[in-house]
Amino acid sequence: MSRTKKLVAVKAAASSLFLGLIGCGKIESPSDKSDIKVTNGLSAANEYPSVVMLQFQVEGGSAICTGTFVNDAQVVTAAHCVHELLSSGAEASAVSIVKSNKDGSKTRVAATHMEHNPDYAVVEGSLDNHDVAVVTFPRNTAPGVTPLYAGQPTKGQTFTIVGFGLNNYAYGSHGEQTGNGSGVKRKGQNQIEEVAEGMIRFYGVPSASDRSVPLGQESASGSGDSGGPLLINGALAATTAGGGLAQGKDASGRLVTVKVSNYIDLHEPSNQEFLRSALRSTPGW
Repeated sequence: MSRTKKLVAVKAAASSLFLGLIGCGKIESPSDKSDIKVTNGLSAANEYPSVVMLQFQVEGGSAICTGTFVNDAQVVTAAHCVHELLSSGAEASAVSIVKSNKDGSKTRVAATHMEHNPDYAVVEGSLDNHDVAVVTFPRNTAPGVTPLYAGQPTKGQTFTIVGFGLNNYAYGSHGEQTGNGSGVKRKGQNQIEEVAEGMIRFYGVPSASDRSVPLGQESASGSGDSGGPLLINGALAATTAGGGLAQGKDASGRLVTVKVSNYIDLHEPSNQEFLRSALRSTPGW
């Protein structure tokens, strides 16, 4: 199916029956499995070193999110990833990353501070356009740095998304999540469909099973990708908030299922103000 025809089907589906939000970065038991991730994505294991998997230790379990280093020590991610920890008074050290060293060894590095946009509010079953947070690590922790996008995202722009969405929960000797696709960094491309009220929306194929779409194209986000970047020309323009599935019929009457992804526009005024306050010297900002 061509992209033009695919988008017609996608728009019809997205406006027909929305099947509900997919919880990103949520806590799940080790027995839970999910194939939700950067759908139709490609492995990016050796790319985007600034994009890291954030690991959270909270009462009753653990969780992951994705984040992006924008300077030597600070990661931009989603507010809903740290909100529970902040609300419970947890120490910032409950958040960590596993850093690869030049000699091939790995080191767990704990965060020293975390905060989210004070305008962020939790509303059950909906998304908030202030879902942005900053997690701070010791100086010079960053394995790479991504600049913040200086422009305003617009409809039709092509972008790349990156995330660590999981399909199996298992843990390695350093506490990193491993296993069948677990914690694998993936990337995918798509185009912005809508920019409104601090949110960026686009539609993608639900999985790699749609062989009419090349791998790495028309990708979408999923559980574990929360806080992950939407990159325009290599710069961070938005972060993952959540998404879901929608079903509807295309022009030929065929039932189609699509993935709806919602990202937070970092140039929304409140988000801009928060980032300027929370971040140290950051390239492009």
